[in-house]
Amino acid sequence: MTATRLLVLSELFVNLSAGWLGVVLITPGFGPLTEPKTLLVLTKDILFAILCLLIAIRLREMKL
Repeated sequence: MTATRLLVLSELFVNLSAGWLGVVLITPGFGPLTEPKTLLVLTKDILFAILCLLIAIRLREMKL
């Protein structure tokens, strides 16, 4: 892969991470967080956001 493609792919994962974190921040405003299922989903969303950021970092390192 070329450096440009790696950079674009890295940016895509940064945007995905921002989307996951947006879901985590916006979702609690729509209802109570008393159900364990809701907390489990939000925890998964945070983990997906972290995973996307780690992938973006690795892709940026590969570009260099």
